[in-house]
Amino acid sequence: MTTLVIDMSAGVAGDMLLGALLALAPELQERLQADLDALGVGPLPLAVSPVRTAGIAAISARVAVEQQADWQPAGHHHHGRHWREIRQIVDAAPLGERVRSRAQAAFALLAAAEGAVHGVDPEKIHFHEVGARDAIADVVGCCLLLEYLGIERIQATALVLGSGAVDCAHGRMPVPVPAVAEMIARCEAPHVRLAAQTGELTTPTGCALVCSLVDSWQGAAPGRLAAVGYGAGTRSIPGLANLVRVLRYAPGEDAAEVCELRTVVDDMTGEQIAWLIAQLLDAGALDAYALAATMKRGRPGHELCVLAAPEDENAIADQLLTASSAIGLRSRRVPRRILPRREETVVLDGHELRLKVVTTPDGGERAKPEAADVARVASALGRPFAAIQAQAIAAHRSGSGR
Repeated sequence: MTTLVIDMSAGVAGDMLLGALLALAPELQERLQADLDALGVGPLPLAVSPVRTAGIAAISARVAVEQQADWQPAGHHHHGRHWREIRQIVDAAPLGERVRSRAQAAFALLAAAEGAVHGVDPEKIHFHEVGARDAIADVVGCCLLLEYLGIERIQATALVLGSGAVDCAHGRMPVPVPAVAEMIARCEAPHVRLAAQTGELTTPTGCALVCSLVDSWQGAAPGRLAAVGYGAGTRSIPGLANLVRVLRYAPGEDAAEVCELRTVVDDMTGEQIAWLIAQLLDAGALDAYALAATMKRGRPGHELCVLAAPEDENAIADQLLTASSAIGLRSRRVPRRILPRREETVVLDGHELRLKVVTTPDGGERAKPEAADVARVASALGRPFAAIQAQAIAAHRSGSGR
C-alpha cells in the first residue's frame, strides 16, 4: 500500500499539514483550488508560497480569508459554525467517498472532544476557530490531497505538545488546550511534552486530522521512500524548526510492513499446537510457528509467533485467541524484507516438479524444489529424496527439464 508518514517534531497544525502535502506534488494546487471552491462556502483562495525555515525548503499554505467575517449563503456573518452545519456542507459537496469519510471523521472527533470538554451534546457544539472557512479548507484540503496522492495508509510520529498558554475563543488556556487533551485521551495517542515555553504546537485542527486519519503510530519504514515534503508554520520558535514533514512510501516487492503477533502458553500439547498453526495458516496468516520456552516456576511451554498482513491483524488475532489457550497477546508492526520470486516447473522422467526461484540482492538466483513434489516423484520413481532434489535443481539450471 502507498503509505504516508507524518513527522511532527515541532507539532502540527492544519495549514502546516496542507503545505507539507502540497510540497509532495505542487502541480496539484490548481486542482485543489477548484475542488475547495466547489464546497459552496464562499471563496477559499489558497495562498501558497515556497519558504525556507531553519534552512529547509518548505511550502507555506494559507487560505486567505478573514476568520472574523465568516460567510454563509444568507449573507449573515458569524464566528464559526455548528457541527451539524459543517457535516451538511461536507455531505453535500462533490467529494469522493474516502475524502468525505476522512473529513467527517476529523470533525466528528473534534465535536466529540469539544462536547466532553463543555458537557454538552456534540450535535450542539459550535466551533469557533475550527468552524471558520480556513479550517474547513484545511481539513477537506488535506483529505483531498491524500486522495490525489493515492495514500492508502497513514502512520504518524508522537504528537508534540508545547507548554505555556494560548489565547483562544474561550479565553486564555493552558497548553495543550482542553480539546487537544481530550482527543489525545480518547485516541490514546502517543505524545511528548516539551519543557521549553513554546506556546501551542499542536492545534485542535492538526490534532483532529492526525488522530482521525492515522492507521498506526510510527513503526518500521513501510516500503520504499518515494518523496518527502515539508510544510511551514507561521511562528518562529526558539530551538525548533517549525515544520511538519511528510514522507510518502511506495509499495515495493523487497520491503513491506507486517504485523507480528506473539503469545506464550504452557498448557497446550504438541498435537494441539500443530493443529493451531494449521488453522492460523488457513485463516490467512503469512507464517506461524512455535518456539520452546521455559516459563514461570520452570514449566516447559511454547511461544507462538504469527505473521499477518496489517489489514488482517484483527482477524488473525481473534483466531489465535479463540483457538488457543492464550489469554492475551502482543502485537507490533515490523519490517519484512522479501526477495523477488517466481515459480517454475521442471519435468523429470515424465513427472512435473514445481520450484520456487528467488532473485538475490547481487542479481543471482536460487532455486528450491517444492518438498511435496519431490516426495511424490521420489516415491513414483523409487529414488532417494535428496537425489530428486539435486536433479530438479540441475534441470532448472540447465533448462533441460522444462
